[in-house]
Amino acid sequence: MPSHYPLIDAHTHLGSDSERSERQKKQILSLVCASTPPEAEALLKTAKPYLLPTAGLHPWQATSYFVNDMLPYLTACPVIGEIGMDSVWCDVPLDRQEEVFRAQLAIACQMKKPVILHTKGEEDRIASILPEYPNTYLVHWYSCEEYLDQYLALGCYFSIGPDVLWNPPVRTLAARVPQNRILIETDGMGAVKWAYEAPEAPKNSQLADARENTKNVEDALTHTLLETAAIRQTEPGVLAKQIQKNLIWGFLSASK
Repeated sequence: MPSHYPLIDAHTHLGSDSERSERQKKQILSLVCASTPPEAEALLKTAKPYLLPTAGLHPWQATSYFVNDMLPYLTACPVIGEIGMDSVWCDVPLDRQEEVFRAQLAIACQMKKPVILHTKGEEDRIASILPEYPNTYLVHWYSCEEYLDQYLALGCYFSIGPDVLWNPPVRTLAARVPQNRILIETDGMGAVKWAYEAPEAPKNSQLADARENTKNVEDALTHTLLETAAIRQTEPGVLAKQIQKNLIWGFLSASK
């Protein structure tokens, strides 16, 4: 499924050698995230012009490392994240998660670096914390039915995840995000596979087609782009150019 559109991936992970090679060869500007110090060290060794490194101590890892362990990589990367809080997919104590989160928010403000947020289950709490740390924020794969207005009011960017093909809150997000703050992401090809095969996903021909015809990063991003464009009733090419502009001249440059 070759794409006729310029593509970006606003949030992904290191992935396989072939995945990284594809991103570089096809010039898919990708914000590649490292969630621990060892991942960050490996990521910085593989960074190339179209693989932009981001680093942040993920909430899942908040008891495994200290923020100081991550500090050299927070300093080296142009973007901090993904960082945040999570009460759905991990059992790290929330007070520890918040301590780590706040420490990294403060560092990001001091360094004037934009931040990628992980908000699963803690959307309300994070929205209440962010005003204490004025900065440029990207909320990755927001799939909550509530609190969206709080993030919109804070001027956040949002990256639409691959379950936009079927997930009602993500589809609502795709419709409502302002034109100058919308992005798309894969979260890595493993996450794309999860989104297409989730037990709650409908058994329809569109999703079956996506599963069958998504062979690589380009395919995954194109499916997300086309569906988001359809939801927003706009031309895919117009949306693709706007998304590219939003990442390069918006999110990545806003905090400089």
